[in-house]
Amino acid sequence: MLRSFRFLLHFTWRGMAALAAFGAVVAAGCCATGVGRGADNLFASYYGAFPLFVLLVLFIFGFSLCGSGLNLALSMGARRRDFFWALQGAMAVCAGAGWLLQLALALLPALAGWRADGGWGIIGLFRGAALALFPVACLAILVLGCVGGLLCTRSKVWGGAVIVGAMLLMTAGAALLAVRSDAGAWAFLMDSGWSGLWRSLPGALLLGMLAAGAAAEAVLWRQIQRFAVR
Repeated sequence: MLRSFRFLLHFTWRGMAALAAFGAVVAAGCCATGVGRGADNLFASYYGAFPLFVLLVLFIFGFSLCGSGLNLALSMGARRRDFFWALQGAMAVCAGAGWLLQLALALLPALAGWRADGGWGIIGLFRGAALALFPVACLAILVLGCVGGLLCTRSKVWGGAVIVGAMLLMTAGAALLAVRSDAGAWAFLMDSGWSGLWRSLPGALLLGMLAAGAAAEAVLWRQIQRFAVR
């Protein structure tokens, strides 16, 4: 299993390094263009939506990790059971790296002395207890991407269905987070007759993500055990 894990790390560190480089560019651009003083530009948009970029990159990375990584690993003598557990470790590393990068950028306003009244978009929502939710989202989206990539090697229809479902889930989550980060829009929804429904949506979305991730893990185990090297 350790050999399989080291093999997967060769894929992992490059993707995470590219994501970290993008985060560094966004942070530098924000500081250079005065986003912390109220400037509204492209860097401000990238900064506010950075958690979504992390999730999208992890999804694409999970897709490629299982789409090509499994066939290559098995052709080099890896055992299917070992690969599955090594994959869990690699996904945990990716999720942890994505969480730490998102956390570093979320701390930027305090570290750089940005103005105190800024909401900073979606990234401003992941504070306090909400910080623990982001690694869960990272792991779930990685597993879904991995299953999509693996199924695409066997059936374009089933692989495409998983990809479409994951993209719809991410789109719904992004729309909800965008509304939640807008104080005026969220206040309007809370004053409506459906306030209880809107208040329960984040929790329902999290439960849905956990359920989808658990189901995807079961599919992943089954598909890896039945995978034929080509």
